[in-house]
Amino acid sequence: MSESRTNPRSNVTWRGAIQVVPGKIVPAKIVNFSVSGIQMQCSALLKEKQTYQMMMEVPSPRDASQRTQVVCKATCIYSILSGSEYRAGMKYFDVPLEYIDLLSAWYV
Repeated sequence: MSESRTNPRSNVTWRGAIQVVPGKIVPAKIVNFSVSGIQMQCSALLKEKQTYQMMMEVPSPRDASQRTQVVCKATCIYSILSGSEYRAGMKYFDVPLEYIDLLSAWYV
């Protein structure tokens, strides 16, 4: 099977959170990351084509104990039930400029 993604992904294990509706934030686990998207696991079924506010806790590539909370927006591409949680493919955007270099260090 060939890889159909435009950008290769790095497997990661980052904490995150997503605001599913105003006032309700659910924890998430980021499981892979690329220049344009992530795959995450969470307890909520996300709606395809809907944009959400989210947070990724991104470790420093040099020292994993140093983590930065990066708040951005993401649009859900898909959300499927996988075991007891949902896996969602998200296209993220609106990343504050001060975090671009941190995220770039994680690109494959």
